[in-house]
Amino acid sequence: MKRMMTLAALAVGSGVGAQTAMAQQIAVSGSIGTTGGSIEAQTQITPIIQLRGGYNYFEYGVDDTYDDIAYDGDLDLTTWGAFVDFRPFANSFIVSAGAYFGDKGLKLAATPTQNVEIGNQTFTPSQVGTLNAEASLEDTAPFLGIGWDTTFQGSGPGMGFKFIVGAMFTGSPDVSMTATGGTLSNDANFQNQLAIEEQNLQDDINDYEIYPVVQAGLTWSF
Repeated sequence: MKRMMTLAALAVGSGVGAQTAMAQQIAVSGSIGTTGGSIEAQTQITPIIQLRGGYNYFEYGVDDTYDDIAYDGDLDLTTWGAFVDFRPFANSFIVSAGAYFGDKGLKLAATPTQNVEIGNQTFTPSQVGTLNAEASLEDTAPFLGIGWDTTFQGSGPGMGFKFIVGAMFTGSPDVSMTATGGTLSNDANFQNQLAIEEQNLQDDINDYEIYPVVQAGLTWSF
């Protein structure tokens, strides 16, 4: 009996030691995808749970038409991210949950060169000047995804591969619109029509509440 208790104690001690060693494993990674270029660090807590966090840089020039007005602008999805990855089968398959943090949005500008309809009325280019629109997203965007991550799955430190697909839940953009440089910039009627145009733009992009996330990259564990 004493020998069995000793063996059991050794087994428990070995398990605790393994968990402690596992918790100290860390890795860094670089990836590219729909969130831009990403740099992350991650650590394994248990055989089925790892924590991951990093920085994503993404700015993209856009040319698009909303409510028959052609805009140029920039989409900015530069964010910080924090995630918990679950390995339900204790292998490389992961289910990931977390969030992206930081200012995210779309900035647009249009300088008409011909008569254009603003709200319910038509105005000349000189009357309009430049239209400036901004669609701001929530600072915190939850994320859910699945993927394949070979980090920590080998017998020791080394290179791994990561591929993740999922969705960033950005919520409905909050749109604001102004006009500058036109002869009617301070005209009450023009401002009323601009408010209608702002709502039209809001309606056009209200359905963009989910942003697809696809990332592929390499990891290195220590």
